[in-house]
Amino acid sequence: MIEKMLELAFGKLWPTVAATAKDAQILFQSNTSFLELMKIRSEICARACLFGVVVAIGLGVLGLPALRSAGVKPSLELAGVMTLMNWFLIAIYGVCFGVAARVLGTPRQMTVSVNTFFYLSAWLVVLKLLEMPALGARFSAIAQSCTLDGYETAVHAAIRGNQMAYNSDWFVVIGYLGFAFLITRMQKTLHDFGWTRAVSAMLLGMVFLALVAGYVQGPIISQLICSYGRDL
Repeated sequence: MIEKMLELAFGKLWPTVAATAKDAQILFQSNTSFLELMKIRSEICARACLFGVVVAIGLGVLGLPALRSAGVKPSLELAGVMTLMNWFLIAIYGVCFGVAARVLGTPRQMTVSVNTFFYLSAWLVVLKLLEMPALGARFSAIAQSCTLDGYETAVHAAIRGNQMAYNSDWFVVIGYLGFAFLITRMQKTLHDFGWTRAVSAMLLGMVFLALVAGYVQGPIISQLICSYGRDL
């Protein structure tokens, strides 16, 4: 049994980890070279999925202070649920931009966009850092309302009543401008678009992403906070 576990770890997992680290190195050294490399990965990429897991864990860790302020006690079960939720949402975001590229006429498979976005989702960690002051107020408001119908009103009221949280939201807006430029470059290089079509694909993908955030991410987070908060 131990031999099989060691064989799995060193024979299969470690090469994937090393390859993922190599991809990340290329990404941070040259964004253009990285995007050219990702063009040919039309199948589901284990390296990209693994990097997505790392980002999902990072997002979960950064969200812990906000969850504490909302009265949610951290646990291994909650950490697992948050990691799975974050990874799922990252994948859906990648699909959003993949669908946008397909609508704009790319010949490439949607998985190319999804694989690439798993790596570019590292920028979401930066956005999470900028959002942390507002996130605490947002989660606390959700915990107080704990209803899908009324949490948005409570969140907006909490943000307006906290100057630091309000300022944080503006920093997030600036962060999203950088994110939009990154996605535009992704759409342009991956799909051989001109700038006009790349910007159009980015904007359409952002619309899809906003719908996912409003109708999927928001309710899931609300239910997560209310469920685990009630367990205290």
